[in-house]
Amino acid sequence: MKNSKGTWLHILFWTVYVSVNLFTEIYLSQSFINHPGFQLILEVFFGQLFLLIVKMPAVYYVNYSLIPRWLKSPGKGRLFFEAAAALVFFLLCYRAMMHLVIWPFITHSSPGSLTALEFTARLFYSILDLMQVIGIAAAIKLFRLRIEAVKKEKELMREKLQSELRHLKAQINPHFLFNTLNSIYSLSRSHSDATSETVMRLSKILRYMLYETGKKTAPIEEELKIIDDYIELQLLRFGKRVQVKTERSIDNLSAQVTPLLIFPLIENAFKHANSDNTSVIDFKITLKNDALAVQVKNPVAVASVQSNGEEGIGLPNFCRQLELLYRDYTFSHEEKDHYFIVDLHINLVSYAGFELFDSRG
Repeated sequence: MKNSKGTWLHILFWTVYVSVNLFTEIYLSQSFINHPGFQLILEVFFGQLFLLIVKMPAVYYVNYSLIPRWLKSPGKGRLFFEAAAALVFFLLCYRAMMHLVIWPFITHSSPGSLTALEFTARLFYSILDLMQVIGIAAAIKLFRLRIEAVKKEKELMREKLQSELRHLKAQINPHFLFNTLNSIYSLSRSHSDATSETVMRLSKILRYMLYETGKKTAPIEEELKIIDDYIELQLLRFGKRVQVKTERSIDNLSAQVTPLLIFPLIENAFKHANSDNTSVIDFKITLKNDALAVQVKNPVAVASVQSNGEEGIGLPNFCRQLELLYRDYTFSHEEKDHYFIVDLHINLVSYAGFELFDSRG
């Protein structure tokens, strides 16, 4: 199918080229203006067809031999002389076609003896006629090569971003799993009745990670459910040492967000909360007209994460995912008065993930 399409494009190109040349040769010809007739049209038409015997090899030599080697070759000197020699060869063929075929058999005319000036003028005309069709065809060829190069570049960039995104998610998920397994280990050592419930909630979270994170987006309702499971799981671990205050205002539970988008913020709050005494984690989330706002606030110890220079992999990975997936967002985090506060604002309409995954333009 592709070869068939290419053949028809070649036929179309040469048909248009001959038609334009035929039109200009006839209707700009003083002979046709003074003595219009079908015989002159036939002469011009067959003259153009015979010249194609020279022009077509010249065009295909440049497009399918010279240009590919010119683009790949580091040294252009040899190819430059080859191109010059080829031009001289096709020019001689052009003049031979005019003198030996077209004039005696098509137009039934002879230019007779030519002066040096007339010969030079005809030679330059032949060069321009050849270079015109070669230049047009080469421009089309280079334009198509450029379009293909841009498509390949976009595809390589898309694959690179996909790989980077998968790598970032693969880092976050084991990070969470490591923390949770430590919790289950602690509960099992103390023979806690909460062990089985913890394993069940962990199973639900892992199932979500396994089947939903491969999707481009998911309803925010599902994201909130998995966050609730995670919070309950962590509260089983910390008991009364940690409390969670949640404020939610969602105008559309079907709004689409990237799976596990908010999850790292909650995970980070539990990871760095100061649980030596009773700690309160504030989790506020609002969604109005596709504008998502999330604030998570948790107390930290005096020797904070930032002061130790150990930010971990959670927030840096989260920031990088935001860069890859959304065009319009703000994210900030700070430690103030022994509280670690993160603020996230996203315009969900600015989701750019489809450009990473789709093959469309």
